[in-house]
Amino acid sequence: MEIKICLVFIAFFMLTDFSVANDKWEKSLPVIIDVDGDFDDFIAIIYALKSKELDVRGITYQGDGWSNAASAQNIVDIVDDIYPGKNLPVILGADYSLYETDKNPDSLGTPGCLYQKTVPAGAGGKRDQDLLYGLNRQLRLSKRIWYNAIKGFNITKDYANLIDSTIKQTGKKPTIIMTGPATNIATLLRAFPNYTAKIDKVFWMSGALDVPGNLFSLPNNTHAEFNVFFDCVAAQELLASNLDITLIPLDYTSKTPLNIAFFDKLSKLKSFYGIFIYKLLSMIRSTWFGGDTAFFTRYYLWDPTAISVVKNIGVAKIVSNRSLAVTCKGDPNYDGQFVSSKILTNSNFRVTTDAYVSNPIDSSPFFQDFLKVINYD
Repeated sequence: MEIKICLVFIAFFMLTDFSVANDKWEKSLPVIIDVDGDFDDFIAIIYALKSKELDVRGITYQGDGWSNAASAQNIVDIVDDIYPGKNLPVILGADYSLYETDKNPDSLGTPGCLYQKTVPAGAGGKRDQDLLYGLNRQLRLSKRIWYNAIKGFNITKDYANLIDSTIKQTGKKPTIIMTGPATNIATLLRAFPNYTAKIDKVFWMSGALDVPGNLFSLPNNTHAEFNVFFDCVAAQELLASNLDITLIPLDYTSKTPLNIAFFDKLSKLKSFYGIFIYKLLSMIRSTWFGGDTAFFTRYYLWDPTAISVVKNIGVAKIVSNRSLAVTCKGDPNYDGQFVSSKILTNSNFRVTTDAYVSNPIDSSPFFQDFLKVINYD
């Protein structure tokens, strides 16, 4: 079965009326964003917070991916600036993979090794992610210190409380947008399996189906994508749940590659976060191994693309007849791959496969919406 989704054109205007400006607290879709602190996670957070269709109720953060726990300060600075006075919950979750802690429960709460060691510690890795190449000093700093802003260190309790408070305050079940590994939500569901009934939908940017993976630091594993690879056990458990899941794989995000024309448009933005994102992407571009040619063929706005899918911007096709499993045997050269399964994946499991694109690519619906949203102060 294929579900055709019509393109929704949404006009964004520079609004100055006070009543309209306050409307950003009355957005219709309550969402919780689960990130792992890569550069594009922060760009996705900005895009989501500034999108009038989304009501971000909290951000869960995990340190088993691309950055360390202290990167939560960058999240606090951003959310307190865009959502002033809201004290948006920032919840520190896993810094481990379930594969390792299942074998050795005493390691729970300590950094993972088998999968996480593929992340470089220096250039382009955790150091640069934590500091956003030093650009985090140009953020509008919050009075909240990240450690004090963290809502405890019990991801199961805090995640459950965030879901409950969202339902109580909005009257709606939250949609979960995942732009990192599935560790946090898998940990939640191990403790509270009934909470699948309290979650409306899950959108997960992860995986590679019919395109190569992106494990540049582990070249022997050519089919895995980092968000699945970092915690293949969590990925297996998420797919086995009865949650309503929409997968946004590399197959989809690769439909809208960055190009020089996009950078030219980005450079002309006058908003605070438009300028900030231009500087951040320019730093990534200037330090990318192989120069512009490699950058424009390897770097995408993966996580912001996931936000656009939730908003139904540029989605051309969603397929719901994929039968998939995740490889997970403790072999980094093999784990984290989506493979065909004899068992039909949950009927509530769908995959975005095609995007509406334009020629030139920088005029595609996603890019147009992204540039308009971040250019609004």
